[in-house]
Amino acid sequence: MTIWDRFLGRSDTPAARDRHDYRTVSVSGTWTRTVVGSSAYANTLNALPLGPVQVTLRLQQRGADTHAVAAYVAEQQVGWLATQRSLIESRLASGFLWRDSSVTWMTKLDAAGIRPTLQGLIRVTRDDPVSRLINIDFPGRGDPNLSVIAKQLIAANPNRR
Repeated sequence: MTIWDRFLGRSDTPAARDRHDYRTVSVSGTWTRTVVGSSAYANTLNALPLGPVQVTLRLQQRGADTHAVAAYVAEQQVGWLATQRSLIESRLASGFLWRDSSVTWMTKLDAAGIRPTLQGLIRVTRDDPVSRLINIDFPGRGDPNLSVIAKQLIAANPNRR
């Protein structure tokens, strides 16, 4: 947890980390993003067939970053969504209070017990035909704002307790 998280009253872990009642909800998008860290998950990626896949995003800890966005295919982690790493880094880079909108979106969905599932494509890289990567269709550029999408998903999928 960063000092900014404490100052702003944010918990040091995702709100629903110990939950077992997550719901996966399909989300469409028009912005192609690449799942990063593929080399660390090469064995998992190589075991999957090329072509379309459903990628589920989860908020989880990655080293000191307590709000990283992990990408999963069939309950196996295949990488991470590239985001601004921390509040402090984002403030230093931008000069004002700002957090990566993907992390804010995922934090809201996680607190509501929702894990978004996005359409993805496993393909070979241009540089190395043996290496694979995953592109996902993420909301953005021409889609509604992520905060609007979060509100719609939460309203349409109330927490079942």
